[in-house]
Amino acid sequence: MIGLLSEGFESAWLPCSLILLLAGLAVTLAAQEELLVAVIAFSSSTTFVAWLRFSDRGGDWPMIVAAVALVLATVLFLVPTVDGRDAVVAVGGALTGGAAAQLWEPCVGRAFGQLLNELPGRGPLGALALLAYMIGVLAPVIGFAALLKLTPDWIIEPTRSALAVLGGTVLAVMAVVTAVGLHDEVVGRLIQWSLT
Repeated sequence: MIGLLSEGFESAWLPCSLILLLAGLAVTLAAQEELLVAVIAFSSSTTFVAWLRFSDRGGDWPMIVAAVALVLATVLFLVPTVDGRDAVVAVGGALTGGAAAQLWEPCVGRAFGQLLNELPGRGPLGALALLAYMIGVLAPVIGFAALLKLTPDWIIEPTRSALAVLGGTVLAVMAVVTAVGLHDEVVGRLIQWSLT
């Protein structure tokens, strides 16, 4: 588990993980007041969908489904609601996390490669091992969320709307890139950059 966590931390800084990190940072920016709810929903969904995908329990979504999930998440984050905002943000975070897990092609190191080979037959223990890796990969998102949470309100408040629009814009761009079929090219280049 420690090896997977360590490898996850290393992978977080490689270009191939940029899909996950951009989506996570966008969620963090778009849902500042409900930050904890958004980050937990995003991280949980990313990990669960990655487990379904890599353990051969859920398969891959069609890219149009990932694009629609990102569009719905963008709408949920940018449309203000008074009642039930936490639930709306949780759904937006979960949709974004699921889409990001589907778009992501991980950089496979030795420990993670071994886990991927064994994951289909490992059941709940495999899910825990994947969780250790995902905590490492998502550490920059969690750290950024903690930094935003610790920033005094008098600094954040004047920029809150602009940050939310920035987060929503990143999600919308990801949705468009996916919907028009450029996802494979973008991810392929990120993987090439990771290997050099």
